[in-house]
Amino acid sequence: MKIKKLLYSLASALMLLGLAACSPDSFDLGDKDVTSADLVEGAAFTITHDSNNPNIVYLKSLMSDRYQVCWVHPQGRSLDSEVELDMPFPGTYEVQFGVETRGGVVYSEPVQFTIDNFYAGFVDNELYTMLTGGVGKSKTWIPDNGSYGLASGDLSYADPSTPASLNNFTPNWEPSGNYTDDTGNFSKSTMTFDLINGAHIKTTTVAPDGTSTNDEGTYLIDTDNAQITLTDCQLLHSPNFDKAEDDAGWKNNIRIIALSENQLRLCVLRNPQTSGEGEWWLCFNFVSKDFADNYEAPEVEVYPTMADNWKDYVMPKNDKIITYKLTGFDWYNKDGSAKNVTGVTANNNLEDMTIKMNSGNYTYELTDFDSKTHSGTFTVTDDGVYTFTPALSELNLSSDGRAVFKCNDDGTMRILGFDEASNCDPQTGALSSIVWGSKEFDDQGKFYQYMGYKFEVVRAGAVKTYSALLHFFDVNWATQTSDPVYITDGVDADYTFTLSQPNSSPYGIYLDVVKILEDHPNCDIVIKDIKVDGQSVAFDDATIDRGAGDDGPNAARRYILNPWGATAGDASKYAFTSTIVVTVSVKMDNGTPFIAAAAKASKAKRMRR
Repeated sequence: MKIKKLLYSLASALMLLGLAACSPDSFDLGDKDVTSADLVEGAAFTITHDSNNPNIVYLKSLMSDRYQVCWVHPQGRSLDSEVELDMPFPGTYEVQFGVETRGGVVYSEPVQFTIDNFYAGFVDNELYTMLTGGVGKSKTWIPDNGSYGLASGDLSYADPSTPASLNNFTPNWEPSGNYTDDTGNFSKSTMTFDLINGAHIKTTTVAPDGTSTNDEGTYLIDTDNAQITLTDCQLLHSPNFDKAEDDAGWKNNIRIIALSENQLRLCVLRNPQTSGEGEWWLCFNFVSKDFADNYEAPEVEVYPTMADNWKDYVMPKNDKIITYKLTGFDWYNKDGSAKNVTGVTANNNLEDMTIKMNSGNYTYELTDFDSKTHSGTFTVTDDGVYTFTPALSELNLSSDGRAVFKCNDDGTMRILGFDEASNCDPQTGALSSIVWGSKEFDDQGKFYQYMGYKFEVVRAGAVKTYSALLHFFDVNWATQTSDPVYITDGVDADYTFTLSQPNSSPYGIYLDVVKILEDHPNCDIVIKDIKVDGQSVAFDDATIDRGAGDDGPNAARRYILNPWGATAGDASKYAFTSTIVVTVSVKMDNGTPFIAAAAKASKAKRMRR
């Protein structure tokens, strides 16, 4: 196949190369009367093919040594008197031979030579293979927008006094993101190199306004110097940077500073004459399109936060035995924060499950919901990961089977965060609660959340408490609950509950105190105050239903807003933009049953949500 012309006309070469492009710092000038007509092949220079491998071409100056020669050839420029070209692809190529005289650079007319056959040995090189995928293949590259873990963006800058060569490049500024085009359109551009019946390049440039242009040409790699020369096609770059170089600069002697299976980084030197700015290395960063299309950013691993002294509480040096009772569950993010999942109804007997942990001999004893005991040993790491041997028994926690108490497959559980304010009694400073979690995985087997189990510490002589929650649901059945409040057994006192997720369409609000009727059937729970967004609202405690709750046996319920009861018309009063705060007075013995008769209990049951 015949390759298109690689070089430019004599006028273009004189303009683009100039004295600086093809001259050493100093040399002995020749005679000024040398003309282009004197620079004839055979008299001033020779172009010959290697006798054993005609794809090797030798360029040799026949001029006196006092002349500084300047070659312009298919693989770039050279100041050496003798140059060897390794030409892998068939085609017709051009060479210009020049000499430096007192009158300036004088060039010969373009001289052609022909390569008849493809020679695979010259492309059996890592640079060609990485760039294209290999002989007979092609590879498409796209601008690196900084999202693939290889470069910070599609452009890097470097001082021209520093090297710009393969694996030797020190940037002084690497802007992040799609720096060369803030519209993001340039990131849709592509540049494809192939080794299919030659070495071809095709580019599709998407401009900031969304329009696109297509170009194609050929290329050669100087594998010794890691440089690419393009013909009939410019290096892919945003039109915003057109003036950074002239046409020749976007084609010739483009430096390869990094090339791997997935990354390509190419350097050009900014041209002061076209850009209006000083010389500077511009490194254009590309990523393999196949790699980009299949790239999944590695997840930044996060862990629950643990106080420095957390182990002093869960593994105390004095009171070595701690008994925990299960009080609830939730789903948790990987950082240990609760998701506050609602709509999953817990079994009534959660608190019947206990775990006794002995930090003296590292043993555990679990009592399940059927009062059966399971024992074993445990270890704990400095990260808060417990390993139970054998693994803790798997137990169902909810009526729908969604919540299950279990260890990970390796018998481990993790503490889902620990700090003294949240996990210790504010009066005694002793450990009061803890949350352990086991991992849950998505359909692809990827760990994405924890199932968390809430435990309270049970101590000898500790006062019994009853867990209480204020519940809210709106017309669309979206729900929320307050933080749990613990009612102290045997003590008449006031308690406050807070809802903090604003809602404009309330439908029901109720308070449940779990298990209190089991010990105190004559208790009473009186609503003392209801504040909506900080303002007390009018209500009649006598019209607020008393009934049995759903959250456990003998739970006492006050239905503040009952959509099926006497308070159904009060819904508009409870739309809130900040908080609803309910204060109640709990009395352990009011002299009459909280639920006075079976009929009243039946009515309360019908009113349940």
